[in-house]
Amino acid sequence: MIGRVISLDSGVYKIIGENQEEIVLKARGKLRHMEVSKHSSFNKSDNKNSTKTSTKRMKISPKVGDIVTYEKTLDTYYLDDVLPRKNELIRPDIANVDQILLVFSAKRPDLNLLLLDTFISNLEYNNIKPLIVISKIDLCSDDELNKIKGDMSYYEQIGYDVFYSNSLVGVPDGIIPLLQNKVTVLSGQTGAGKSTFINALIPGFKLETNDISLALNRGKHTTRRSHLYPYFGGLIGDTPGFSKLMTFSSEKDLRDTFIEFKNYPCTFRDCLHLPSSKGCGVIAHINDGIKNTRYQNYLKMREGIGKKYDN
Repeated sequence: MIGRVISLDSGVYKIIGENQEEIVLKARGKLRHMEVSKHSSFNKSDNKNSTKTSTKRMKISPKVGDIVTYEKTLDTYYLDDVLPRKNELIRPDIANVDQILLVFSAKRPDLNLLLLDTFISNLEYNNIKPLIVISKIDLCSDDELNKIKGDMSYYEQIGYDVFYSNSLVGVPDGIIPLLQNKVTVLSGQTGAGKSTFINALIPGFKLETNDISLALNRGKHTTRRSHLYPYFGGLIGDTPGFSKLMTFSSEKDLRDTFIEFKNYPCTFRDCLHLPSSKGCGVIAHINDGIKNTRYQNYLKMREGIGKKYDN
């Protein structure tokens, strides 16, 4: 039988089984270590260009979102195997995600475009679609909101969906159809109201929320574990947030996550689009097709390759 993990706690897993029933089970001991080839979806090696065929023993731990096989022995259910993943994230540990709702606040804490671009690049790197929600717009003055909408119009132009919500209504128009039949996870800026947002999406639902620290202009983590909940034929979940960003193994990996760069071919195939790059199509279109603030964030993110980014 096949199911999907929707939560885990101290080695006890909850899945949605073949009959859409929730089942609590434990994993078989054989899952602890498996032979994994270089091409396995479980092998997250940074050496993508290696041609050497090899296997190694590594620990396979089921994650929230994993598709698994399970069986019932007497009165107990057991998780037998984890099927190949189409994508996965680390911290939060979650797999097989269709899209992530990036919730960023307009104010308290203030919108951080560098952090937003860092999240987007990490999702692009892991082949996960980002949807952007700007929350708490009711806290902004008209001028502040117009400035934010002006900045976000660029993200819409390059292909990202952007929505706006206020502290009272919560759910913006047009977003629910995009969540139907999808596995969607909420993440983003700490203190932006992710738990409040999911409470608004699911009437009668109650996740713990908390205030932000005015002194630090940032929020406090209230979600401690990843959990998926049935929602309009799909699943939606909250996560503890990304504690590990900037997972790029090379400058080229980072470059390729800025999707608008691909619209401006360069003279050199492997161009990194640096200010000193002569004949670079990207450099030629800064402020003329490519937003300069986003390009500057690209340069800042290059400096952090291989490092963690604390949100």
